[in-house]
Amino acid sequence: MGKIQDDLKKGLEAEKRVKPILEGLFGALNKTEDKFNNFDFYNDKYYIEHKQRYIPFGKFDSLIFDKVKYDKYLELKQENPKLQFFVVWSLQDDIYMWKMSEDTSEYYIKHDFYVNRITHTQTTRTIYVRNEFISPFSDYQVVIKKKKKLKKLKTTS
Repeated sequence: MGKIQDDLKKGLEAEKRVKPILEGLFGALNKTEDKFNNFDFYNDKYYIEHKQRYIPFGKFDSLIFDKVKYDKYLELKQENPKLQFFVVWSLQDDIYMWKMSEDTSEYYIKHDFYVNRITHTQTTRTIYVRNEFISPFSDYQVVIKKKKKLKKLKTTS
C-alpha cells in the first residue's frame, strides 16, 4: 500500500478511536462520508476536524491544519453564526483542542512548499495555531442547560 493510502487508513482508525470521546463532549456526531471533507465530524451545533500527530504537545510552537478547512469554517459560520467549530489533535501525550476563531493573534498562516511523502511536491497554505491558545481536551466540559419551563396561563371562566 502506498504512503498516502497508509496515512488515510491511520487517520480513519484514529477517527474511530476518538469519536466516542468527542461524543462525550459534543453529543452524538455524524461522520462525514467524503474522506477529503473539510471536517471529520458534525451535528446540528458543532463541526470538528480531527488530526492525529505522533508528537508530544509543545514540540513545536504551534499545531497545524490546512487553511482550506479554516476557509470552510468562515463560509459555514457566515451561513449559520450559531455553529461552533473545533480542531482536535490527538497527540502522543493527550488530546488537545482549539475553538476556531477569527482572532488573528491566535494563529499565523504560512505558504508551505515541500516534498510530500516522497511521492510528489505539494504547496499548501497552512494555519499554525499558537500553543497558548490550544487547550487539553480535559479542560472542556459538557454544559447542560435546563430548558425554561413555560408559564401556565391563568384562564378565567
